[in-house]
Amino acid sequence: MTMTSRYLKLSVISVLGAAALFLLLLGGAPKAQAAEVKCPTFRVLHNDQIGKLKLPTGTYGMTVLNGDKLTCPKASKLFAEFLQDWDGKLRKPWVVNVKQSSFTAGRGSDRGFRVKKGGSSGGGGGGGHTSRSCPGYFTVVHNDRIGSFKVPKGKYRITLVGPRKINCPTAVKRFQEFLLDYDGVLPAPWYLHRNTATFTRGKTARVGFNINRAYGPAPKPKKNTKHARCPGTFRVLNNDRIGKLKLPQGPYYITVSNKPAISCASASKRFTRFLNDYTGNLPRAWRLNPGKARFTSNVTGAWFRVKQAG
Repeated sequence: MTMTSRYLKLSVISVLGAAALFLLLLGGAPKAQAAEVKCPTFRVLHNDQIGKLKLPTGTYGMTVLNGDKLTCPKASKLFAEFLQDWDGKLRKPWVVNVKQSSFTAGRGSDRGFRVKKGGSSGGGGGGGHTSRSCPGYFTVVHNDRIGSFKVPKGKYRITLVGPRKINCPTAVKRFQEFLLDYDGVLPAPWYLHRNTATFTRGKTARVGFNINRAYGPAPKPKKNTKHARCPGTFRVLNNDRIGKLKLPQGPYYITVSNKPAISCASASKRFTRFLNDYTGNLPRAWRLNPGKARFTSNVTGAWFRVKQAG
């Protein structure tokens, strides 16, 4: 080996050693940044909201924050689930960030997605009008159809379109009637928009309801508490009263007792009936405490109370 080649070899070793020392000082090679993934667009059919995050009707772009931790199909199902839980109290560990229009599995987590509105709004069956999800799920027992519109068996969320002019008990009753009318010829003035699964009073009307397959776990009251707030709200259409209990128009929360228990659906149904008798002469099995806005069963002891939302 010549002197020149010997010095050259030592120089290369010195450079490699210096590079290794530099990486050690930096704590190793820098980690690759999480790769975001652009997903297919998602359509919000009606003006909606999740907690304080408002989502006007239209097409939304969806971006997964870390493609290694969440897929686009899973993100789409989660978004559909969260739209059905408008009060923003998402199932753990999911949280909503209103400023970033994002949903993550815990604060600061990169497992999640964000949405951004883009494209034109509108569309048949209530686009551009407010909506409100009904409490609980509607179960279709068998694969069914309304004319050519197929309704597979499973659980469905019913969402009101123009909630000031239709309530949840009416929407449920209508949907039950329509399922019995398999030929698809609905009673006037009802019309079915097949592309959005929306039933409206008239072809261009903005009052009716929409059905969607239910995603995520069904909302259930906590077993270890004496009472629980029902999902969604109940809307009082006009300034009303039940005896001495004054009820200004607007949305209301309904809270039910767990021990003894009364279901949210039953409480909503009872409240609807009680509103029909403004004098406050409730059925003998029930009594009203107007100071607490609480209705109690004299038979079982179960109760529910109402409180104006917002």
